[in-house]
Amino acid sequence: MTSDIYNTIRDDIFEAITNILGINILHFSQIELGHMNLKWNIETDIGNLFVKQFNKTRYPDQMIHELETSLNHQFNLYNEGIPCPELYLHKGKYVIKSPNGERFVLMGLCEGSNIKPGTANEEQMYSLGRVIGKMHNILNSNNSVQLPLHWDIRSKKGMIENWQERWSEAISFDCINTLSNLETQRKIFEKSDIEIFSQCEKGWTHWDLFADNILFKTKRVSAILDFDRMHYVYPEFDISRPILSCCLENGKMHIDRVSAFVKGYREYQKLSNQKLVRSIKLTWWKEAEWVRIEKTQNSSPLKRFGQENIWVGENWDDLDSIFTNI
Repeated sequence: MTSDIYNTIRDDIFEAITNILGINILHFSQIELGHMNLKWNIETDIGNLFVKQFNKTRYPDQMIHELETSLNHQFNLYNEGIPCPELYLHKGKYVIKSPNGERFVLMGLCEGSNIKPGTANEEQMYSLGRVIGKMHNILNSNNSVQLPLHWDIRSKKGMIENWQERWSEAISFDCINTLSNLETQRKIFEKSDIEIFSQCEKGWTHWDLFADNILFKTKRVSAILDFDRMHYVYPEFDISRPILSCCLENGKMHIDRVSAFVKGYREYQKLSNQKLVRSIKLTWWKEAEWVRIEKTQNSSPLKRFGQENIWVGENWDDLDSIFTNI
């Protein structure tokens, strides 16, 4: 994006905030995290706020209705005491449209900091487990009607077809490390099937709970961020994704921190060791496609997801014993 286009979009959104919502912006700073969507922290005459623009390619107009549903869950979770940003509405909508057609949301700016992946401490993980357990309890405890899944588990045939494309790519670049990791995947596909996920529960799921979307203070979670991808899928993703993101460090899984997370989660939801391991395998199955030759345009989160997937693959047969005493 050129600086002229960026400035045009920013000025259009900031003018809308002032003219539509009556909020005067005093200072701002751009946030570089995220994919395609523009983000700013803004200082205003009513306090510090956060602005997120929704890129028209990543979020075409037909996706806005689903986005409103996801944000409505965030709004309700905030009112139920889940630490997450407070949303501002305009005419009953969370997604506000500028005069030039830019779509954005405005919400409170939360305190806290991101951590480096793999470096959460036990107290932070216990707090995170409690927050996610309570969130799942609020979202899914009264669901009497099953909704259509937004995403479903790829078949074994589909996984192998996707694997073959990545294998051929790695051969063409003679990438020995990637070929070794893909061979590990192939062996898992040979002995596994999606039946291992037949008992996965369905429900509303944040679906993007990695380190970038969690703010911490020294001993606790201060905010869960980025509810844009919340959908009706498998809540087990919200168990394994933060564990892999926050507890796996330099190829070592910190079991004490995983145990702290599970202890907090169990205060609100049942979580057996079998379900914990299944959730790890579910995220592996979904994210297996991120193991491929590394490309310069790959974001840091995608590289990290690939590393986590490799660890799970290398320990696939030992996951039950690794997590046995939790």
